[in-house]
Amino acid sequence: MHELFADNDLILNSLYGFGDAIETGGYLIYTGQPWHPQLEMIARALTSHKAGSPNWVMRRRSQQEMDQLVEKAGFEKIRQWIDEYGIFTVSLAVKK
Repeated sequence: MHELFADNDLILNSLYGFGDAIETGGYLIYTGQPWHPQLEMIARALTSHKAGSPNWVMRRRSQQEMDQLVEKAGFEKIRQWIDEYGIFTVSLAVKK
């Protein structure tokens, strides 16, 4: 879902919320989509989730950027999986 929002402050606030809810030593599973081969086609086919905006926008974040946001929110990444095409990632982090 974070791909739907361009503003990193919104993402960080969401991650802070997870940090408040998860006890020290608890886990956060988060996903990433660093790129997508059909991004332009999807953008032309879908309407925006934001009222008054005709264009659909997906804010791609590099894995490093997403990991930095997660770390800033108080977690330490301990594992990552990625599909064979490098499109989707699943990461596991522990609350510090």
